[in-house]
Amino acid sequence: MVSQVVETTVSVGWILAADVVDATILRAYYQARDIVLRILQDQFPEFSWEMPFVERRVYMPLGALDPLPLAELGAEEKIYRHWDYAIVLVPNELNPRHRIFTLALPSSALEVAVVSSARLGHDEGAAERLAALVLHELGHLWGLDHAPEGPMVPPAVPEQLQVTLFPREQQEAIIAHLRPIADARLEEQQPRWNIFLFYIRTFFLNPREILLSIWGYTPWRMPLYLGRLTAAAAISTIFLLLTAEAWEVGSHLPGNTFFFAPLGAILLATLALFFGQNMGQVTREIALREQAARTRIVLFGTLLLGMSAVWGVIYVISLLIAFLLPRSVLAQWAGINLDTLAVLRYANFMATVGVLAAALGGNLEEEGDIKAEVLFDEET
Repeated sequence: MVSQVVETTVSVGWILAADVVDATILRAYYQARDIVLRILQDQFPEFSWEMPFVERRVYMPLGALDPLPLAELGAEEKIYRHWDYAIVLVPNELNPRHRIFTLALPSSALEVAVVSSARLGHDEGAAERLAALVLHELGHLWGLDHAPEGPMVPPAVPEQLQVTLFPREQQEAIIAHLRPIADARLEEQQPRWNIFLFYIRTFFLNPREILLSIWGYTPWRMPLYLGRLTAAAAISTIFLLLTAEAWEVGSHLPGNTFFFAPLGAILLATLALFFGQNMGQVTREIALREQAARTRIVLFGTLLLGMSAVWGVIYVISLLIAFLLPRSVLAQWAGINLDTLAVLRYANFMATVGVLAAALGGNLEEEGDIKAEVLFDEET
């Protein structure tokens, strides 16, 4: 009896998002797709690879484009067409946020990469450079970091882009990442789901990858790039530090609030940002979709860890200031002789109020700003 090896299918859709009429550019796009497909088929024969090319000519091929709407377009197409990953191609420059220019932006939360060919030239090597760039972005979507060899070498200039193979170690990591894709989506296993059970099942399908995605976004850096959120937290902290009533209330808080108040405040702040910034709107479909659920879980977890970091920063700052100020002044403000436990309670109170203020300030951020900071892994 001959056993049959069942190949698992991995689909990576390519989306042309601009109205490109230049035959040279179009030919380079299709050639790059063929190069990437051939390399993945050769290096990962345990998977059956599909790479449909779809033209969604939404944008003019002129001027710089915001990558966030492009990524959302890719996520919409990916979910609608039941792809596993999506590459969004444009000939336009992409507006960078932290660099002088950017060639591409991967989003492991959306499982989409936005790629620009604007700086890749129009000669015969353009297709190979584009293929090398796409392999680099796919590596990020599959959980790989930068490396000194293979496609994950970060390109210093576009001219350095060359097609290379994934080394053995990276191959094994990619295979481990792609294995769970073989399973049927939750919505395909049964037609009706309880929404809470659906999200719980989505998380436990691959909790390690979800947690790694959340950790990879370094959410503890949130106060550094969200100015209004940080300003709101700082203003509330300074105000409470200089208010005698705040010292009195904070140092007299009952012990049972020491743990429950911060947890409730962090969760409330996360919910306020998640829904206030429409972070959960990743598709127009109303029906439950495993891919959309995973994206929402990653985004919510990133915000939750970020707000926890904000709380921790305010707590540490409050403690330091409390120990630096003269105890006689603090005793007059608080109405009691402050011991270490009273100072800890006060810092807890300060951080709890501060994280709620930060959520209010965060909702004053432009929706695109906070989404872009949370969604994109890097600017290549």
